[in-house]
Amino acid sequence: MDLTSIFLALALALAGSGTQDPGSLADNPELAARFDYCDAAAAPDSETRALVESRLSETATGVTEAQLAAALLVRAGLAIATAQPDIETCRAVFAKGQADFDTVLSLNVRIMTRNVGGELSRDPEIRQVQVLINDLWVADQAGRVTYSTLRTDDRTGAAFWAQRLATANAVMADARSTVALGQLLTTWDWIDRHRFGSSVSSRAWILAQHADDHPGFQREVLRRMEPYLENGGVRPRDYAYLWDRVAVNTGELQRYGTQPMGACNADGTLDLKPMEDPEQVDARRATMGLGPASADLEQMARERCGVAG
Repeated sequence: MDLTSIFLALALALAGSGTQDPGSLADNPELAARFDYCDAAAAPDSETRALVESRLSETATGVTEAQLAAALLVRAGLAIATAQPDIETCRAVFAKGQADFDTVLSLNVRIMTRNVGGELSRDPEIRQVQVLINDLWVADQAGRVTYSTLRTDDRTGAAFWAQRLATANAVMADARSTVALGQLLTTWDWIDRHRFGSSVSSRAWILAQHADDHPGFQREVLRRMEPYLENGGVRPRDYAYLWDRVAVNTGELQRYGTQPMGACNADGTLDLKPMEDPEQVDARRATMGLGPASADLEQMARERCGVAG
């Protein structure tokens, strides 16, 4: 399975054409991405709109990644179309948003592909897993950088549509990675460093780290990683980060102080999410090959909050 089959499936769907099925818009991000929101005669009905809003509600539960991606696209599409003075201008706005998204995403895919590196195994089965993990990692990283690049305060124009396409792409990339990684684990237990190489092993961990909508799956990955700590098959720091991720995603206290609060403070700093025995956090971190929590927190603040070091 190569990059084209894994990643471009959604990209092609976003750019593709086909018959519109308004009744499926709330469930299908591919249809939601290419729907003609500018055609008032084909506008989604009230039931579809209500379903979209219910899935974006803070109290919504049981919403799949596909449904979330579709809902974000439909809401944005309707807002953008409503703001345009005529159908020609409207379609031009959507076309520009699509083009901007395609351009940024394609660039980031090329960059991440060049960054893959590492030798592949001569064993065909191991090599196949390595290629798959690398491809999923490229999609993961390219999608996240594209989302970050296209962030905007615009809510009525092309920039907003490009950003929402990037959001949908990132959501669906995470969903595909979670499914693919879960299938691999049924055969390989875990993607350890000894069999698959250090870079591929850490990339598999990154994919699990980003499966936040599935904390049960993350916990299972953590359980599988643990036995490999003793023989060096798993990097201790990777295990520590996922341990904390599972904790915060299940409402528990983190242990190693790797997970910050989502919002920056007014002074551009970040706080850590609650942790167990905070006075001993640096000692626990040291056992996992991590430096002081304060240093990592300052680095995250510089990256997320724009504070100069």
